[in-house]
Amino acid sequence: MRTRLLALVLMALAHASAADSLEGRWKLLAAEDVRDNGEVVRHPWGEHPVGSIVVQDGWLYLQIMSGDTPSFAPGKPLADQMKAMLTSSYIAYAGPVNIDETAGSVSFKVEAAWRPDYVGTDQHRIFHFENGKLIFGTAPNSIRAGSDRLTRRLTLQRLP
Repeated sequence: MRTRLLALVLMALAHASAADSLEGRWKLLAAEDVRDNGEVVRHPWGEHPVGSIVVQDGWLYLQIMSGDTPSFAPGKPLADQMKAMLTSSYIAYAGPVNIDETAGSVSFKVEAAWRPDYVGTDQHRIFHFENGKLIFGTAPNSIRAGSDRLTRRLTLQRLP
């Protein structure tokens, strides 16, 4: 009986530790820019973003795009409109990552990105777990929108 109880406790601890680990595959549920008081100011990839984060074997891969169907103006070159839409409705990058689970932070060097000027940059993000979800984003108040200082907040769900 004691051996079985010990085994159950060890399994529960292993499960809790894995549940609170950034390692794994995550599906995007929401992307928001928020004020200090938690007020959502904007949705950078629209109301229905699609994306994921994968953290595996020392690498971080992120991809997000708008899930909203764009509308294009008639009479204007479609290719030009699509190029403009792409730079504002899509983001992707990957690189080797260092994770500090205790501090809830990651740092990584971007080796591949949707924008050439992002390649080679050092990036830092913060994260925590809330009700079984991953909250991942920028440092507080690191995004500028006019006179506002905002925090980007991604809410993600672990995938099997």
